[in-house]
Amino acid sequence: MAKKPTRPPAAPPPKTGGPRTRGGAHAPNPTSRPATAHVESAPPRPARRKSTWPYVLAMLGAWGVIFGGLFFSHFLSGLPDVRNLMINGPSQDITILDDRGRQIARRGLTQGQMVRVEDLPDYVSNAFIAIEDRRFRSHLGIDPIGLARAAVQNMMTGHVVQGGSTLTQQLAKNLFLSPDRNFERKAQEAMLALYLERRYSKNQILTLYLNRVYFGAGVFGIEAASEKFFGKHASELGLTEAAMIAGSVKAPARYNPLSDIDAGLARAQLVLKAMQEAGFIDANTRSLAAATRPRIVRANGTPGSGWFADWVQAHLSELVGPGSEPIIVETSFDLETQALAERAIANGLAAEGEKYNASQAALVAMTPDGAVRAMVGGRAYENSGFNRATDASRQPGSAFKPFVYLTALEHGHTPDDTVNDGPVDIHGWKPTDFEGHFKGEMPLIQAFAESSNSVAAQLTAEVGAKEVAHTAHRLGIASPLAEVSSLALGTSGVTPLELTGAYAPFANGGSGVQPFGVLRIKTRSGKILYEHKPPATGAVMSVNDNIAMTRLMSEVTATGTGKAARLDGRPTAGKTGTTQDFHDAWFVGFTADLVCGVWMGNDDNTPMVKATGGTLPARIFQSFMTDAEQNMPVRPLTGSTLLVAAETPVATDPVGAPVTQNESEPARKPDAFQKLLNGLFGGT
Repeated sequence: MAKKPTRPPAAPPPKTGGPRTRGGAHAPNPTSRPATAHVESAPPRPARRKSTWPYVLAMLGAWGVIFGGLFFSHFLSGLPDVRNLMINGPSQDITILDDRGRQIARRGLTQGQMVRVEDLPDYVSNAFIAIEDRRFRSHLGIDPIGLARAAVQNMMTGHVVQGGSTLTQQLAKNLFLSPDRNFERKAQEAMLALYLERRYSKNQILTLYLNRVYFGAGVFGIEAASEKFFGKHASELGLTEAAMIAGSVKAPARYNPLSDIDAGLARAQLVLKAMQEAGFIDANTRSLAAATRPRIVRANGTPGSGWFADWVQAHLSELVGPGSEPIIVETSFDLETQALAERAIANGLAAEGEKYNASQAALVAMTPDGAVRAMVGGRAYENSGFNRATDASRQPGSAFKPFVYLTALEHGHTPDDTVNDGPVDIHGWKPTDFEGHFKGEMPLIQAFAESSNSVAAQLTAEVGAKEVAHTAHRLGIASPLAEVSSLALGTSGVTPLELTGAYAPFANGGSGVQPFGVLRIKTRSGKILYEHKPPATGAVMSVNDNIAMTRLMSEVTATGTGKAARLDGRPTAGKTGTTQDFHDAWFVGFTADLVCGVWMGNDDNTPMVKATGGTLPARIFQSFMTDAEQNMPVRPLTGSTLLVAAETPVATDPVGAPVTQNESEPARKPDAFQKLLNGLFGGT
């Protein structure tokens, strides 16, 4: 009988923590696997790992594209819109002339009419290409060769002496981007240059460049520069002129012909040399151009004429409205008179400004009808363009008193009335005189001449501050006036222009004026756009009151506080003004031909050192008026002629009609009356 195979011994049961069965045996673990036989074999070869570098590179590339796109989008979002660059947008060209047709200034010409490259002589565009970007016609907006050359040159010298920007990059930088020298701005410049090259042709880019780049002297564009520097259109430029304009781009403030013609010519020589090296001109043409000295167009304006030009330009829109057509503005200004005014201010401050701690002064001169002849807005226009003559509101002090006294005359007072210069208390306000003491009873004319604060306060209290303010406004004061007792002493601010204009009625016989400077505005073709007409203001005071005020104001320069302003041999009238603590000092006066106001003080309103209107302001007035009227005939003040007319009987025929007097027969005047006139007004 066959023998049964034996079984291998059973493996011991696994040790588990499960419950025991009856008899102590462990219950089978339902989760355990059955034991298997152990079979010895060779260890398996590890699986070959797949390379991950392609995936890493692909991932990095994807993220690079994402970040690059975000980076590019960031710069694109900051780029300007270049779709409408070819649209012409010239500024208005304003030529300002004085009363003799001489150019005072040329304003508003910041950008001329757009000129196409095709309409210019070839040497004009070639001058810019030769000196700025010789490979302009071949590169794509960025010139790697130029960049490399500039880098080598800068490394050799140790500092930046050469730039690698193309004309297209310069166009982008000058017109669209900030001047900051950083990576972001350079990146935007490069991308914008590439974009411009794709959108526009080379001639269009060059056209944009020539019409928008800055050339100095406040002008953009080759047409404006050509007219500003040479008085001709860009299409009429000669080779030397084109070289000068092209050369000015590197440093406009230094090389523009108006700034320094010698420096501009020296720079033009380099441009001509570059043009020859680039093959644009030959040696003979270069020599002829180098020997040519262009005629530069310069304005005749004095250094301080800018104040008047600014004032005129600021008010042009009120006369003709906005526009782009070139215009010519004819004015009442006189360049010789302006030069004398500037000299009087400069000499006065140089001689005594430090003594009085006065840093600024202003002067306005006009004819009695309000036509401005000179305007000085400060010590030096090149240091401060702020016009103190038109825009600085300062307290006039006693220079306001003519309006107080005129109001008093209109309420029945006369120059010979007796008034009391004594202590006064007006609701707690107790004004004192400059000297610190009172002089008692005196004629009204003396109180005015000696600038009595007490009498002025009493007159204002009598007639009312409201009436005084009304009189001042009627004569031309435009600034608001506080209707309080202290108005008598000029505590409300006014400008030198309006105060001088408000004195003009005293000089012209009592007619109201509005200061003006523009006589006529026309186009270059001669079309009249505006012509000045005297305002229908009419009389602002009676003849008798004008006569009386002329007496009062003449006494100021004869015996009163304004003696320093008196002109030798020429009738003069006016009034001094000094504010509390010497913050402001004034003299405003007139002759038969000119009305002039002078202010002196400090911009920060710091007090001066005992500077009164009768000191330096009166001396500046006297110096200027003496020179300005040197060649004018001596004439009596208008008030004196009115007085003569009022006192001279008019002959009539039997029916009462006036009889025409023989021109050879002088009008008869009483001898005593003639002596009075001679004493008061310097008549002959």
